[in-house]
Amino acid sequence: MTFPAPGTTPADRFLRLFESGQRLGWVHRDPETLRRPFPEPEPQRQPVPVAYENRATAARIAYESRKRSVTTAGAVLAAACFLLSLVAGGALALLAVVVAVVCVALVAHAGQAAEEADRVLDGKRTELEGHFQYAWQGWWERGRQHAAAQDEWTRSLPAWGALPALPGSRRLDVFGGSRRSREGFLTVYGASTLRQRPVIVIDLTRALVCEELVALAEPAGFPVDVQLLPSGMAGSDILSGLTPRELVDTFVEAVHAEDSRADRAARTIDTMILTRLCGALGDDVTPARLGAGLRALMGETDDAETLTRTERNRVADELLADKNKDQVRDSLVRLAAFLHPLERLGAQTTGRGSARLTCIALDSMAGTAGTELLADLMVQSVSRLLASSRKTVPAVIVALGEQGLQRRCLDQLATVCEHLGVQLTFLHPHLREGAVEMIGDGSVAFMRLGNHKEAAAAADFLGRRHAFVLHSLTDTEGEVVNASVARTFGSSVSRGTTDSHSVTGGSNWNRGTQSGTGTHGGSHSRTSGTSTSTTHTTNESTTHTTGDSRSTSTAQAEQRVYEYTVEPTRLQALPDFGLLLVERQPDGSASIHPADCNPNIALLDRTTTQPLPPPAT
Repeated sequence: MTFPAPGTTPADRFLRLFESGQRLGWVHRDPETLRRPFPEPEPQRQPVPVAYENRATAARIAYESRKRSVTTAGAVLAAACFLLSLVAGGALALLAVVVAVVCVALVAHAGQAAEEADRVLDGKRTELEGHFQYAWQGWWERGRQHAAAQDEWTRSLPAWGALPALPGSRRLDVFGGSRRSREGFLTVYGASTLRQRPVIVIDLTRALVCEELVALAEPAGFPVDVQLLPSGMAGSDILSGLTPRELVDTFVEAVHAEDSRADRAARTIDTMILTRLCGALGDDVTPARLGAGLRALMGETDDAETLTRTERNRVADELLADKNKDQVRDSLVRLAAFLHPLERLGAQTTGRGSARLTCIALDSMAGTAGTELLADLMVQSVSRLLASSRKTVPAVIVALGEQGLQRRCLDQLATVCEHLGVQLTFLHPHLREGAVEMIGDGSVAFMRLGNHKEAAAAADFLGRRHAFVLHSLTDTEGEVVNASVARTFGSSVSRGTTDSHSVTGGSNWNRGTQSGTGTHGGSHSRTSGTSTSTTHTTNESTTHTTGDSRSTSTAQAEQRVYEYTVEPTRLQALPDFGLLLVERQPDGSASIHPADCNPNIALLDRTTTQPLPPPAT
């Protein structure tokens, strides 16, 4: 068991498991994550208004300027007056003194103005600092009160809350887990369900995982009926309330459940034989009387007084003709072999009374082929009882063993429960073979799956999703240095020749009137020249070029990948009591709700049996 021994903890703590609200486990949330920060910002020191700074600065500048100008002018004027007083008399000396006194007064007045401005500035600074200290003290006190209120509030919040079953779900398949973790889940889930409706537990684990739930339900005031098979077979009433027809169908289904392709003729023959035998036995039909009737049909001697002599003779002589007995002898032997270990079933049944919790479990004595038939018979019987029940609809929990159970039996039970609106839960120790075929028929939860193939199958069921992951990271750093020298030589020669030629001519005429004679004169000149020029130019230049460059680059690349929603290794590394409840969203994606199904969490002080409220936004 996972809970402490009786007497080590207060009994009323265990009763919390039976409070209303169906729970699959517990969800942990640190209350400190809900702590709200203090909303007020820390007050800041206010700067001194610029006008005060400006006035103080202006006063200091005025003082320095006046001191410099007045001192210089006054000194020059006083010195001049003093020198002149040596020549002109004492009046100028008195004037020099007056000038000195006026200069000192002007400088002192400017100094007082500067000091007054500094005092006003310091006073304003002191005033603002006082306001800041007052505001900061008030802010600190309000922050302390807020922190104290948050401490008290978070201490009152629960750290553990319930993980409720998915709304509207009537079928739950839990895969994986250890014997201890499945026992814890059965305790938490079964105890919370008992408050709402009766519970039928079919424990096929041979490890009695229902023991803890039984031990807690009795002190909580819930009537409990425990049937251990095969050790308590005689007192079991799993066949009580079944009509002969239902009893025949149950036995035939259990006998042929192992072979999903069983011959329809063989099933029909077995049904015919048992039906005729039940008719010959009358209303008192039990496994022991059926076994005795089959032996009578085979002609075997039977010293037991299960059947009267009249009944034996009627069965042996009138039920089947001799030639028919030979034809169905294989069926008779098969039915007798299967019924033989079950003949004590219900032999000493007394009124067990009504029970809120009914546990039908295989104990440690189980292990034979007859026990496998007994397990099938247990599930078949519960299916028949549910179908014929008119009382309050119970919840059915089937804890499967390591060998599992025939798919036909589970499907039949699931069909009956779905038709009647019965809440059905299967606890599968593994996710393999028939369990893989059943995944997804209802709500699904996973516990630790140690086998890597089972973990991979669960991860495939949860699906995959696209994500962007860092694919590569490149860091490049380089440096390039260039140096070049270029030298250029050049020369040019130009020559030119210029020829010039000019001719100038003229004539003059003079006529005289007195003598009637005239004078004639003329001039002529010719100029020619040749000039030649030669120009020679030489140039030389040298160019030096140096280049230095440095480059650094960092790049990262992301790649879109298609990865598991939950990695198989995480399913293999789940805690012992860890549980992952899968909720399918409308878009087909899987929403995972983690929980812890340790019943001892109910003993903690900061645990509530209701779901944790959503965090305030």
